[in-house]
Amino acid sequence: MEFVSYEGALTNLDCDLLAVGVTVDSNWAQEGPAAALNEALDDLLDTVANEEEFTGKDGQQLQVHTHGRIGAKRILVVGLGDDEEFLGRKLAARTARVASRQRLQSIAIVAPQGDNEASWLVQGTLLGHYSFDRLKTKDVKPVKLSKVTLVNANGSAAQIAAAVTIADGITFARDIVNEPPINIKPSTLADHAVDIAKANDLEYTIYDKAALQAKGMDLLLAVSAGSSEEPRLIHMIYRPDGANSNTPEIALVGKGLTFDAGGLCLKPYGSIEDMKMDMAGGAAVLGAMKAINAVKPNVIVHAIIPSSENLTGASAYKPGDVITGYAGKSVEVLNTDAEGRLILADALHFATELGVTEIVDCATLTGAICVALGLETAGIFGNSDDLIEEIKQSAEKAGETVWPMPLDHRLKKQLKSDIADMRNVGKRWG
Repeated sequence: MEFVSYEGALTNLDCDLLAVGVTVDSNWAQEGPAAALNEALDDLLDTVANEEEFTGKDGQQLQVHTHGRIGAKRILVVGLGDDEEFLGRKLAARTARVASRQRLQSIAIVAPQGDNEASWLVQGTLLGHYSFDRLKTKDVKPVKLSKVTLVNANGSAAQIAAAVTIADGITFARDIVNEPPINIKPSTLADHAVDIAKANDLEYTIYDKAALQAKGMDLLLAVSAGSSEEPRLIHMIYRPDGANSNTPEIALVGKGLTFDAGGLCLKPYGSIEDMKMDMAGGAAVLGAMKAINAVKPNVIVHAIIPSSENLTGASAYKPGDVITGYAGKSVEVLNTDAEGRLILADALHFATELGVTEIVDCATLTGAICVALGLETAGIFGNSDDLIEEIKQSAEKAGETVWPMPLDHRLKKQLKSDIADMRNVGKRWG
């Protein structure tokens, strides 16, 4: 997909669709970018808006054909509501979806006033245009959108290219989450990591089953024991130019459970069929490393992904088993479907040995967080208020929402075991 910049008259733009975003109850047809279009069309936009009761509310759209009266074949007016944040991304994403449905080849997006960063328009376009249909054999319409014109957008060619790379990292993560589990296994997740590392000049080490046994990562090994697919621990390292022993180091840890049947505590129908997505934390970390050279942080970044399946084979670990993890702590397993915390325990201890000062762990752990916060907000737990606030602000900048959750020390006693250092589950409450 080609992105080009444009700062000329809107009426001269030659494209299949020209999109303008408007806020609620604004005088958009007489003022701002849409006014010139409305005038050239003899108040057609204003007339149709009144007929359709279009007021610019969030989610409203108005599309008219120009019939050759201006360069653009169609005009799309997109209601952005009264929220002043993420206007560019919202406009671009919605325009891209329209273009995808109508199989248009070229679109132009007028950057909203106050949110005219080209990078947000690029990311919104690419993420809004995303689809996963490569496994379908019929009723698949080929992608036609090839050119996107960014009107009055602020951004250099280098910034646009960086935005494309970041969006590629996000869509890569979406792709491997959407892939069926027959295609994404611990070994293939590791293969993706190797490809990303080689393409981006990153250091990497892949620990196979024998290497994990040698290191004593028995929690990861136990979870994977019920599957014929051997586990992996993926370790990738980004070093900024000029990095030395004084350069700060952080770790991104992502849960890479490529399919979670629950083990012998088998998940029921209604819960099991989507469990290919239990590696979404690992996918997010891989996507971040795929895009990291577009961001070029001035810290050393370690990416760590423990990966396995959690199945019901003859060698599967059992409720009642006691397993000693990489940190030397013994764990009494009371629920084999509480496996994410087990593989992450080994990975997190591995991260602490690297001398990192901050660890961000991404995981699809329990459905209880969805009950608490819904499907649009991620829960965040941590022992550093400053780091939690940084992550919260970064999430907001990216158009995501997170909500801090408590870590109540009074609940820790629920993990007390009579025969081991701890249990892998507590009680229902908390």
